[in-house]
Amino acid sequence: MSGREDIERPPDKDSECRDWSQRVTYSYVTGVYLAINAIRDAYLLMESPDCAHLKTQFVQGNHDWMSDLTSVSGHHRIANTGLHPVQMTQSREGVIREALMRIATHESAGGVLLASMPMAYVTGADYERLCDEVSEATGKTVIPVPGKSLSGDWMDGYAETLLAVARGLDLEGATPSPEKVAIVGYLFDRNEGDHRANVRDLRLAISALGLDPVSVWLEGQRFEDLAAVREAGLILSFPYGRKAARWIAKRTGARLIECELPFGLEATERWIRLIGSLTGREQRAEAYIDRSLAEVIPALEWVIPYLFQGRRFGYVGDPVLVKGVSQSAAMLGARLSFAVITNMSHHTAGLDLGDGVRVLEYPRLRQFSEFFQSLESERNVDLVIANNPGIGRLPVASVQLGFPSMYEHHLYPRPFLGFGGFLAFADALANAIRREEVARTSPLGRGPGMHSV
Repeated sequence: MSGREDIERPPDKDSECRDWSQRVTYSYVTGVYLAINAIRDAYLLMESPDCAHLKTQFVQGNHDWMSDLTSVSGHHRIANTGLHPVQMTQSREGVIREALMRIATHESAGGVLLASMPMAYVTGADYERLCDEVSEATGKTVIPVPGKSLSGDWMDGYAETLLAVARGLDLEGATPSPEKVAIVGYLFDRNEGDHRANVRDLRLAISALGLDPVSVWLEGQRFEDLAAVREAGLILSFPYGRKAARWIAKRTGARLIECELPFGLEATERWIRLIGSLTGREQRAEAYIDRSLAEVIPALEWVIPYLFQGRRFGYVGDPVLVKGVSQSAAMLGARLSFAVITNMSHHTAGLDLGDGVRVLEYPRLRQFSEFFQSLESERNVDLVIANNPGIGRLPVASVQLGFPSMYEHHLYPRPFLGFGGFLAFADALANAIRREEVARTSPLGRGPGMHSV
């Protein structure tokens, strides 16, 4: 990574010099929960202790106000076997099978997934056979998800769940049409207005080119609706589900194209032109771009020179969104000053933010805190765009973006992808800067100065 800054302490014989603090990221299991949350009638059984139930709180009631992973009725969409270490040397198949049967036979279950914590996964239980047996007995799709908590983070959990569904879903009778398009690998991390609007606008953009957007994995659909992906002759692979997209294309014979996320004006233009060139609709693509820019650009005429010019942005979050943040900053006359990538290093392959950007990758909490202490002392950042770990770390304007975003929510359609999403993003940045200016001059002292996209 160009411009990478490594502030991790080198190994030392004195353990007091080592950084043993936790990583600033979220677990593999949390990513599995995000995928379950994005399929409205999917259920998950975790072979784990009861603590797995508490991890739903990273999603429901905090990041996603519309989530229904748990219920006051006691019939939760995420259940666990209550596994205790003393049970691990015994046969657990009967308990797992019984729990899967109870879930799969419930009328509200469209599909069931089975995952496990590392303590259970390493014992080598035959989860695939158990899922097949319950599926045959109930007629419901029952799919195992690999337990890779020791080698992955939440992005891996989401991607592996999509891959498991791509492998286990019935896609027989696939008849791909060149006029039909699917997106596989969209991160639908909450059922709120930002992601619902993103999916809406992605579908509208594809439709504007005269194509039929038959499926988006994921978009809050029902389990049975996922099979519509088999109709697509063209699969657009997004970064959060590359392996699932490849597997589906292999199964259906669809054409597979790996795309960047259309976040920012430049990325959106490239995305539209790519679809146009792949489908012979170049003129429609250019017409759509021209119409969209005619709506977006005039709104920025005043704020770019008077509000954004020369500003310095910082970023905290996953490696997929940072490129769009960097390019959007440049488009607005600002620049990205630093980026903290909170996910594991294998997600950052090929990421280059250019010279002059301080990059901290997959930090531990002590590293993270020291990094921000140095930034505060240098006073060279005007606005921070961040997920939860980065909000409130600096006394500057901030905008919340990405998973998790627990402090800002959207109960109405407000995208951040596509052309309309860029305008909403710029709107959030401008208002955050203005509020921070008011807070600094207020006799009551500085407020939070935060707003989400």
